[in-house]
Amino acid sequence: MRSFKSHISVIFPLLILLFAIEFSLMLGKFVSDYEIKMANDYNIIIVSENNLNQESLISLIPTFASLTSLDPKSVLNRLKNDISSKNISVLISILPKFYSLKLTKFPSKETMEDIKENLSKIQGIKRVETFSKTHDQVYNMLVLSKNVAECFAFMVGLLGLVLVFKQMRIWLYEHRRRVEIMTLFGAPYWLKSAMLYKLAVVDSIIATTLVVVFYAIFPALPSFQSAIFSIGFEQPNLNLFSDALILFSASISISIIAVSLVMLFSRRS
Repeated sequence: MRSFKSHISVIFPLLILLFAIEFSLMLGKFVSDYEIKMANDYNIIIVSENNLNQESLISLIPTFASLTSLDPKSVLNRLKNDISSKNISVLISILPKFYSLKLTKFPSKETMEDIKENLSKIQGIKRVETFSKTHDQVYNMLVLSKNVAECFAFMVGLLGLVLVFKQMRIWLYEHRRRVEIMTLFGAPYWLKSAMLYKLAVVDSIIATTLVVVFYAIFPALPSFQSAIFSIGFEQPNLNLFSDALILFSASISISIIAVSLVMLFSRRS
């Protein structure tokens, strides 16, 4: 019973830590997928007096994806009832050329300013519309989401380390006589701490398995999927195998650090 309580006391903080890490990983994938979606939907409108070609822009814009000419006829045709065909033809002949520029990824505010500056230097370009206000709002939201997730995982990691450390100290206190006897007989460090390291490895495996199983089931729930779709996100493809390796690495690292610190303090005392 005491052994079971010891395992639970270690597994619980590890579960909190791993849930936070996997949540931040999942949120990061949501943000990455949303960035790709925004990049596909995002366009920069260029107004130019001269014809533009892709070759002239690729060297100026590292994230260049495509350049599409916009035909103003589709807009002017709506005015056919109010303007004569002759006047429409005149308007078409005097209107500048419109282009839609797409990028390979969603740009940062600094990247957007560089793109606008580089485009404005091209002879013939009269205006570059980046829709910066909407762009900045969306990009700031993405950056904030990433930062919050990373800070959350870091804080929970510290909390997990403290809780595991305390539990290891309790376990060592419960078995202090055994450790003292082993010390009197000159037992090496690895032998005295073997049980703690074994406890750390076993509990790390159990905690990682529980978290991976949870995240394998939870995203498939209809209620979760409908909530994600309602806010404009799509369910990301979670690579649970690679995530499991990350989670186990984090869990075993925290546990081994906690065990090592406990044994170090016990030797000093």
